[in-house]
Parts: sequence; structure tokens; C-alpha cells
Amino acid sequence: MPFHGNWFLRDWQLAMVMQAQSGNPRNIVTSNSTVTGVANTLRPDVRGRIPIVGSVDRWFDTSVFSPVVGFGNLGRNVVVGPAFHNTDVSIIKNTKLRERIRVQFRVEVFDLFNHANFGQPGNVVGAPGFGRFTSTRFPTGESGSSRQMQLDIKLIV
Repeated sequence: MPFHGNWFLRDWQLAMVMQAQSGNPRNIVTSNSTVTGVANTLRPDVRGRIPIVGSVDRWFDTSVFSPVVGFGNLGRNVVVGPAFHNTDVSIIKNTKLRERIRVQFRVEVFDLFNHANFGQPGNVVGAPGFGRFTSTRFPTGESGSSRQMQLDIKLIV
């Protein structure tokens, strides 16, 4: 950043990474295995359009689906899951101690706005989790986890 004069105002760096993604399609299936021999592969019947409710306990209206004994009339990947949003920020201050020795102070914030990014809603008609979220996306510290901060001090010789 172009600050001049005071040593405290010089040599700052700012970095930001923003990620935004629309939702992924989700295939709705039934637990019926009589036709193919494999459960969770047949699509159900649907009556009318599929309203997106958008809540954690009910992402879409589950009442429009009904399991069938054969092939249902529902198309493939007709429900779209939630979007993904993440913002990471770094603020860095470089300070020169001697001719060849520098110190770098760094503050990094991951998921700055602490936005919950949900996984895909349950997709098996009649299952307890049908239409509900049971997990967040990447809950183990990768992109999409809860807000995290780290402070670093680095001696550069």
C-alpha cells in the first residue's frame, strides 16, 4: 500500500480471496431396489413443480414426491442445492530491522463473514433426512468451515 513517511504506515500488504458458487444439482431417488437390484437408484414420481423452501430443516417441499414400484416421472438432477460463499483475508506488515533482517507480522482470517455453507440436502424419498441438511460443506478446516484466525510472526534473514 502506498504509505510514506512514518515507519508504521509503510510496507503493508492486503490480500483477499472470495469464492462464490451456485448450488449443485441433486438427484432425488427412492430406496426401491426391485427393478435394478440396487437401492437409491430409481427416481420417484413428482406431482407439480418443486418449490424451494430454503430452510435448514426443509430445503425443498418434500410433499410433492411419492415413491413408486417402477420408474418414476421425475427428471434427473431437478433440485439445486445451496450456494457456496467464502471470503478469506490476510493483512501483512513487513518491518526492516537491519540491512538484511526483516520481520513480518501477519493476520489471516478464513471465512471472514462466518457464513454457513451447507452440504447437499437428503435425497432419498421417505428417509428421515429427506430434504434436510445434516452437514456443512467441508467441515474439517478446508474451504467452507467456520471462521478461523491465525497470527504469524516471521523472521526473514
